[in-house]
Amino acid sequence: TTRKEVAPLVRHDITSRSGIRFTSACFPGKDWSLAPLQRPEDVAANRPLAQKLSGALHHLGAARAFTPSPVKFNGRVILPEQLLLMLNLGSGTLLFRNQNAPADGTLLRSPRDAGIFSAGGCGMIVAARGEHLAFAHAGRDCVIDRKRVLTGTPSREMESVADYLVSALLLAGHFVKAEDIQIWVFYSIRPDDFLHRYDNEEHGEYNRLIGPDLESRGLGAGCYRSSEGVSLDVPLVIREQFLRRGVPSENISLEHAYLADELPTTRNGGGRYLAAVVRHS
Repeated sequence: TTRKEVAPLVRHDITSRSGIRFTSACFPGKDWSLAPLQRPEDVAANRPLAQKLSGALHHLGAARAFTPSPVKFNGRVILPEQLLLMLNLGSGTLLFRNQNAPADGTLLRSPRDAGIFSAGGCGMIVAARGEHLAFAHAGRDCVIDRKRVLTGTPSREMESVADYLVSALLLAGHFVKAEDIQIWVFYSIRPDDFLHRYDNEEHGEYNRLIGPDLESRGLGAGCYRSSEGVSLDVPLVIREQFLRRGVPSENISLEHAYLADELPTTRNGGGRYLAAVVRHS
């Protein structure tokens, strides 16, 4: 397989207080959907995509990419060994998947482990505590339980992927408190681009309910209401959710929380860019 390195549009190199070094990045373009790569035999049928993905991961120093299937927006954070299928992308790069275990995140246990997903405006959360590192896809419906907003009945055990991330780290390290967890939010659609219009034919009911719902639960900082609709600031909602789980405010970084203007979203014509985090130590 011929691999051509692919450089990211944005890249951030970060060291946690406990000494874990990692890189987060977004890769430009609109054709990064990973849906064609589900089983080992899919690599041969999608060679250009496999080569491009291998090149992007190699550029960041990754050898193994763990790719939960976030299609259900269920907020779950699973163990990496639950991603049972190994796809050899070539040039020493492996991709781990399992579409039968939908989830938004997983743990990254070793140097050169990566977490990746393709997105159209959904953010990414990276969480560290001690020697443990986790990542998750953080779309609106992973952060806010859509069914609960519409019906009053929760669709999952916990409200947000933020809750599942804290639980996963506490479980992994046998910790009781969340005080030492560090959080970084990356690459979410900006609230200015995320208007939920009241007159939307398909989603008008949800759009009318989401503002009052957030405000009633003390999350009103994450929404801006106008006569047309509600603009959502998903990173601010995420921040408040982590605060409620006991993560101190100084441990939550929104420095790189918003998406670069050049990248596609569902609100500006569509397409899928690639979001990635790679553990280095």
